[in-house]
Amino acid sequence: MMVYSTLLKTCVLAASVWLTACASSPQAIQIAPQFTAPSARIGNNSPVHVRVSDQRQNKVLGSRGGTYRETSVVTLANDLSLAVEKPLAKHMAAMGYDTDSLRADTADLHVIFESLVYNHPKEDGVGYDMDMLAVVNVMASRGNERYEGRYRVKRKQKFFNAPSESHNAELVNGLVVEVLNSMFEDPKLVGFLRKN
Repeated sequence: MMVYSTLLKTCVLAASVWLTACASSPQAIQIAPQFTAPSARIGNNSPVHVRVSDQRQNKVLGSRGGTYRETSVVTLANDLSLAVEKPLAKHMAAMGYDTDSLRADTADLHVIFESLVYNHPKEDGVGYDMDMLAVVNVMASRGNERYEGRYRVKRKQKFFNAPSESHNAELVNGLVVEVLNSMFEDPKLVGFLRKN
């Protein structure tokens, strides 16, 4: 009887571990982008007002996968536009832009998040894949002049095991920084913002 009881406890424990492995809990990621110091001050003290908007149709980033993938979703714990606007303005100030200017010729830089995806696909395979996508639209204006750009970063990353919550936050914030940095690789946008 003792052997049967021990065996039963072992089976229950193994089953609970298996169910835990199959079910991933929801996660809410804190957006706090950290930019590396710019290598050059390309802004030439040009006045720029920075605005960020979150216009994503789907506010859920994706699923962490598992048996109950519909409930193991990844969302944001804070407001995307507020979390990005100040760090972006600070980064642009470090790049040499005057982001506190009240001059009449100040350019308005409106960064609009169209998409932000961090999702484990349904397909089973070796390892643990995460699909990552970030898309921003940019509308820059100064007086009657306009410039619009669209910037996109897409990649797939494979892990041996499912990433931890802190690792997920690091990856999503890195994706945000990457798509914002891609704006400054557009010479036409940089030229527009620097125009005096």
